[in-house]
Amino acid sequence: MKSTIIITSRQEERKKPVNLNQKDIDLFKHEFSLALSPVTAIELSNISVLRNVLFSLQKLTFFKAYTHLYSTPKKYFLKRLRLFLTIPQHLEHGIWITDEISSEYFHWFTDALTRLKAIASHEGTEMLKKQFPVVLPDSYKTKPYIIESLKLMGYKPFFYNPKKRLQVAVLLSCSHTAPTGNYNSDLILSINKSLAIPLKEEPNRKIYVSRAKALTRRVLNEESLTQLLADYGYEIHIFEDYTFTRQLEIMSSTKTMIGLHGAGLTNMLFMKGGGQILELRNEGDSHNNCYFSLSASLNHDYYYLNNRGDTEDTYNVNITVDPDSLKEILALLK
Repeated sequence: MKSTIIITSRQEERKKPVNLNQKDIDLFKHEFSLALSPVTAIELSNISVLRNVLFSLQKLTFFKAYTHLYSTPKKYFLKRLRLFLTIPQHLEHGIWITDEISSEYFHWFTDALTRLKAIASHEGTEMLKKQFPVVLPDSYKTKPYIIESLKLMGYKPFFYNPKKRLQVAVLLSCSHTAPTGNYNSDLILSINKSLAIPLKEEPNRKIYVSRAKALTRRVLNEESLTQLLADYGYEIHIFEDYTFTRQLEIMSSTKTMIGLHGAGLTNMLFMKGGGQILELRNEGDSHNNCYFSLSASLNHDYYYLNNRGDTEDTYNVNITVDPDSLKEILALLK
């Protein structure tokens, strides 16, 4: 096992929301600055992938920090040892960047791919692309954005059967580059550079991302809201209807993006820097600031609108947008 600090500790400073009201300062103030821990790269030899954990038989060690974000009981890992009874699959080289939630859209782009970028900054991008596939469980095949984003970045996936042990001769990984919902700006900008479509003309689209097909977090008065936004020149998009490539095309030409807290806002990652983001927030929520933080890391101007929700739980909330309050912010957007 070889481990090396590849990114030293650093302090991230974030620009404040453009329309920040002093009465809302407590919603954001704890996010204005963030201390990031060092990122450690690791090279493991003859490592076993047991479903979704990494285990060294030689050292009798689980490498939990590289496979999990959250504290997990010891028995969870010990159960995986049963896979030593199966006939193993074999792989010469591989890269490990996943954890228990990294198949989700937001976490794939902001947690997993940032680890890939960090490893590449240490090992060398071209060598990795030629020799080291990204090791993923078979279930990731059902996520087109995972396959397509890796292809656009020049990497190949290796899908393994999680019901069998995978034995990897040399496996590269690194620690998480930031707490989830936070970012190393250099790495996030590197993903933007790899995936955004460069245009000759300046981006000028104004879009609203609808969650009309989502099971949770919806705008209860969306019909009247979308009519108002259309009057202001906004296009209405439901990203679930589009391929990942189509989403890239739309976002690369977008100047202003409006949306309710949700995965669709992740697509600000593919906008040119200097864009404008308006997040429709659940009133009183000081916890879910991942899109404020992402906007700052991408050098976008962030605006927000607090809205009355039917629950304090932002993950399950449905909101009602006040049209007059929205008009006030639309007047600020250029």
